[in-house]
Amino acid sequence: MKSNMTTKDLTTIGVCIAIAVVLGKVLGILHSVIPFTRGIINAPFYSFLIAVMLYRIRKPGTMIMFALGYGLTMSYISIFMSMAVIIGGIIGELIMLVVTRKYHSNFIIALCAPIYSVGGIIGTFFVVTFVVNSPRYIFEGYFALLISVISVYIAGLFGSFTAMKIMPIKLRNISNA
Repeated sequence: MKSNMTTKDLTTIGVCIAIAVVLGKVLGILHSVIPFTRGIINAPFYSFLIAVMLYRIRKPGTMIMFALGYGLTMSYISIFMSMAVIIGGIIGELIMLVVTRKYHSNFIIALCAPIYSVGGIIGTFFVVTFVVNSPRYIFEGYFALLISVISVYIAGLFGSFTAMKIMPIKLRNISNA
């Protein structure tokens, strides 16, 4: 795929990665207070961030660039976490490209932004099940995974539609494609 990212686009992605790193630290505090809700708490915030980034850039490859940058930044915590983040970005980008070939519709962007968080859940499942391959991480709760994916998507919709309402109309209607 030919990349037609400008310096402005890459800067926007870099700023969003920096925000995601800081946001991850802040959300980590919430995770210590409210256990077992990591995906539900993260989804609205990260979907908001992804939606804002897609509203500004509107080019294929944006989610993958974000996931690569964020995943590499998170590699100091765990290489497995990095793999899950990158897999999530690839899944989100592929589904976005299947649903729409162009990033012109604000509504489609709002519907597809939570797929990044859903992809993160699926990526985590993939890494834990097939890469880590430890008896400590045996997973057989496929119904729980389905409920988690649906819950994270719904929570993410809240964040992405909030971004659609908050973003200035001028920025939402810019088309760089």
